[in-house]
Amino acid sequence: MTIVVVVRGDRPETVVPLALKELGIEVKGRKVVIKPNLITNRPYPVITPPETVGALLDYFREGNELIVAEGSGFGDTREIFRDQGYEALAERYGARLVDLNRDKFELLELPEVRVLRRFELPSTLKGAYLISAAVLKRHSITKVTLSVKNMLGATIGRDKGRFHRLGIDESIVDICLYRKPDLAVIDGRLGLSSELGGEARKFGVMIFSEDPVAADAVGSKILGVEPSSVRHLKLAQEAGLGVCDLKRIEVRELSAGST
Repeated sequence: MTIVVVVRGDRPETVVPLALKELGIEVKGRKVVIKPNLITNRPYPVITPPETVGALLDYFREGNELIVAEGSGFGDTREIFRDQGYEALAERYGARLVDLNRDKFELLELPEVRVLRRFELPSTLKGAYLISAAVLKRHSITKVTLSVKNMLGATIGRDKGRFHRLGIDESIVDICLYRKPDLAVIDGRLGLSSELGGEARKFGVMIFSEDPVAADAVGSKILGVEPSSVRHLKLAQEAGLGVCDLKRIEVRELSAGST
């Protein structure tokens, strides 16, 4: 049974260690890459807030190389790092910031993909323990944008529109076939009705799983979207990337209190 931990609480510094200990996450001597959603230069809940990434950096700081990496599609990644508090965060934890849009890469090919026959894997992600740190948001095209879709930003170049032209749902799944996250974290303390804004709603939860598809299935349900209706989640399950069938997911609900 796939496990998803849902923690009710307002403070990531309390929620994150509680959830990761519940999952039994222990990582030592690794390159730990946290990939937030920094789609544009606007604060949370449009983007992943620095306090959530900071809580993850704090949890993994002992004996690991720490990197925060993103390739924004609607802004200059370096400017977003600066303006949204990520430069200060990196300095505090001794982490390195990487703009994946400009990263070196390795060209890969997989026979089982649907549309991305060749893929430029950013070198920063190679050999890493990869965390997709997303926000709880609906999406105008894909219904939801959570930890799996967050991987669209783990690609070279700012033209993320190329994935829409090829087939957005297929591209999301193919990218994860080339590089699946090892851990999914979804900040759902607030949720949004649209990917770039819209109405914000307080949900007061954070979602964690080593199965990003299952994390997104639970996140979709919280947003009021049936997971089986989300095409990229259904395709991801068919591709063996994870589970989107809620009947096959064990949801462990915890409470970390609130401010």
